[in-house]
Amino acid sequence: MPHLLMSNDEPETAAAPADSSPTVLPFRRLSHTAHRAVRPRQFRGADRDPDLEPLRRQSTSIIDEVLAGTDPEEADVREKLRWHVANNPGQPEKALLEHLMTVGVRQDESA
Repeated sequence: MPHLLMSNDEPETAAAPADSSPTVLPFRRLSHTAHRAVRPRQFRGADRDPDLEPLRRQSTSIIDEVLAGTDPEEADVREKLRWHVANNPGQPEKALLEHLMTVGVRQDESA
């Protein structure tokens, strides 16, 4: 199999690539935006709905209570809850729901 590296020599002194070698594409640098974390899309108007405020306060209270725990055996659960909260900014009810769904799946598998 022919190598895919091209010579650094001057073009007039470099050997012509063989016809059987694959086409070498130029390297394209990734922009700094290609490495950003993608935030989940928030629903329009969901953060302004006054009917959600009691649910959000209750969800925040539950999240705060879980994260305040100090049991070393539950450290991984707290870390996963933090992850869900970070991925659902301004939507504690959604973060708590997603966390409970993943915990529920894990418990079902272990039973």
